[in-house]
Amino acid sequence: MQLSNKKKRYLLLAIFIAASFIIKCVLILKYKNRLTLSSDDLNYIKSAVVFIKGGGYTFHNLNEPTVFVTPVYPFFLAIIFKLFGNGLLGLQMVRFIQAVISCITIWLTYLIGKEFFDGRVGLLASFFTAFYVPNIITVGYMLTETLFTALLGTLLYMSLLAVKKPGKMRFVLLGVLWAITTLCRPTIALYPIMLFTYLIFKKRLSIFEFFKMGGIMFAVFAILMSPWWVRNYLEYDQFIPLAASSGNPFLQGTYIDYEQTPENIVYYKLGNNAFETNKTEVEVAKMRIKQGFREDFWGYLKWYTIDKAWLLWGTVFYWKQFFSITPEFVIFNHYIIIYTGIAGVLLLLFRDFRNSSLIIMLLLYYTATHCIYMAFDRYAFPLMPQVMVLSSYFMIMAAGAARKISSNFGKSKI
Repeated sequence: MQLSNKKKRYLLLAIFIAASFIIKCVLILKYKNRLTLSSDDLNYIKSAVVFIKGGGYTFHNLNEPTVFVTPVYPFFLAIIFKLFGNGLLGLQMVRFIQAVISCITIWLTYLIGKEFFDGRVGLLASFFTAFYVPNIITVGYMLTETLFTALLGTLLYMSLLAVKKPGKMRFVLLGVLWAITTLCRPTIALYPIMLFTYLIFKKRLSIFEFFKMGGIMFAVFAILMSPWWVRNYLEYDQFIPLAASSGNPFLQGTYIDYEQTPENIVYYKLGNNAFETNKTEVEVAKMRIKQGFREDFWGYLKWYTIDKAWLLWGTVFYWKQFFSITPEFVIFNHYIIIYTGIAGVLLLLFRDFRNSSLIIMLLLYYTATHCIYMAFDRYAFPLMPQVMVLSSYFMIMAAGAARKISSNFGKSKI
């Protein structure tokens, strides 16, 4: 009995997911607690431990309530630590659960590629996602990357279904996903601007329905966000909608190539708490930007556009070597995906921009956001599955064009 193309694709997808999961499990069992960057991951662990011990929600300073990070990922860790403890068993359980979540991302990448283009694109993109080395390694880190990547993929896929067949319950679900994803990483907060622009391009709704669905989505979002808003107001006596952590990355991003020297560094007075210090850093950053553009306009313009975009996409989130896989090998594969992804965007601009505009807007939005603040490869990691969809589209289109040229050339010789 011969399998249909659809069944073959599902079989290959299952093989990709299973193989990727096995590799991740071997990584987790082999390296255990060597899977750490000894930076934010340790703060997330401390935050979860303090929370389950009744010490409130903290991050950098364990004696001070935080608004520096939103709560979804620390609470995710806290639930697992509550069940399995915060020793090696608990940490390993987090890693295994993240391995499962990462495999869900592979499946979502297939679905997104299939919805935007076709099953061939989805399958190739899922293959890239399954065996992209940083996507294997990152499940071992106690960082938001794995969970946020899956949440972002879910939000994007459900958006495509809602655009295809709009309905109240689908926009209620989008409101839920938008809130949870924002509370995992606030950068996605402006996502509805892109979604509803896409809806305009697709011409799926009347003006009345457009505002009705938007109102439903925002109302659900506001309801789910309100406990976080109330908590922040009670702690700091002012409305803090997302997180108050922009000051330091905003300030660090004002230093070209992130180089701080005795000649260019700005010293400033720390506040009574991290929140006050954050506000000071924002003001210092604004001052430095104004001064920088006055003194070196073209240098600063290049830094805030080309240079930061390159730091975001041109390097790879593979900071420690595992399985003897060299950084050179990883960056080579990364470049193939990035450059073919860019080629895919350029092809779609002339071929089918309206249909693919949501994914393109999402990538441009993230690039612009991180060019304003700090840009480095870890921030680009959650968007890599979407880049892989565009890369796969270009590769399949290029392969099809090559076959057509070869066929025509063969006929002409006959």
